[in-house]
Amino acid sequence: MKRLNWSKIRPQEMSESCFWVVANEDRYDNPDLLNRLAHTFGSYRPAVQDEQGLEAKRSIKKRIKQLKVLDPKIAQNLSIFLGSFRMPYQEIRRAILEVDEEQLTEPMIQNLVKHLPEQEQLTALMKFQNDYNSLSEPEQFGVVMSSVKRLRPRLNSILFKLQFDEQVNNLRPDIMSVNAACEEVRKSRGFSRLLELVLLLGNYMNAGSRNAQSYGFDLSSLCKLKDTKSADQKSTLLHFLAAVCEEEFPEVTKFSDDLQHVDRASRVSAESLEKNLVQMERQLVQLERDLDTFSSPEDSEDLFTSKIHSSAGLVAQPVAQPVAQPVAQPVAQPVAQPVAQPVAGVAAVLLRRGNTG
Repeated sequence: MKRLNWSKIRPQEMSESCFWVVANEDRYDNPDLLNRLAHTFGSYRPAVQDEQGLEAKRSIKKRIKQLKVLDPKIAQNLSIFLGSFRMPYQEIRRAILEVDEEQLTEPMIQNLVKHLPEQEQLTALMKFQNDYNSLSEPEQFGVVMSSVKRLRPRLNSILFKLQFDEQVNNLRPDIMSVNAACEEVRKSRGFSRLLELVLLLGNYMNAGSRNAQSYGFDLSSLCKLKDTKSADQKSTLLHFLAAVCEEEFPEVTKFSDDLQHVDRASRVSAESLEKNLVQMERQLVQLERDLDTFSSPEDSEDLFTSKIHSSAGLVAQPVAQPVAQPVAQPVAQPVAQPVAQPVAGVAAVLLRRGNTG
């Protein structure tokens, strides 16, 4: 008999509302029709139904339609996940218990966390351990995973561990750039003299107003130098400052040489940087809490506590030293953009002025 080359849909890919679940091809089961088919596409033989095959098919449909615990949508999504990774359920369980990073990839854990049934459903599935073979594949997976204690917090902790190095490496350049820029601004004598000059000019211009006799100003005020127009509206206070520095205080114009990292730091979002650091800090705190709540494992295969404990110091150290500490003060105050952007703006104008002069 010739074969029909079609793409077979596996049972775990069918939802409860799938057409193939309710399809009833047996209504067309006609001996004359099947005899014609056999005569046309192969050597003649009586079309005898394979009772065992029919029974297996009915069993599949019954199994799909009669989910014991899981919602059909959850079961469908879980089936897609299981089909994409093609690992035996016991092997997935072992990898999670042993925190086997050779088997547990970041996409795998992300998808498992996304499609994992709630703990109440997993607990309910434990009751069907003796009926394992009669369950659909998603519920069989649920039965296997139901014996893993605190499964969701465990997966979140493993995911954080897998993502940690990448998160640190993504944040490190911005953090180091901001930290270096702030150090340069604090130590630059030329920039200090420029601020003194701006303070002098500002107090003179603000005489008699509520902003007079100021002892200092917020560095973000440097951005307003270009907004203060001259009487003839042809120039700004920034242009005036640049001309004065060029004519009378040429050493001040060279302050930009001290600020090698300011331009790069001016493009860093302090808000985004702080948000990411706070999120990582919360994850570390949660990881510590999870480790405290995990009691001594009864399962000899459960290596979660020992493996996470052994890496906890390695995880915390990169945050505490090259990440959190250098940027803690700049982010808290917050000076990344308020310092870097106006300084970069003033430096650019003074450089242009010097090059054209």
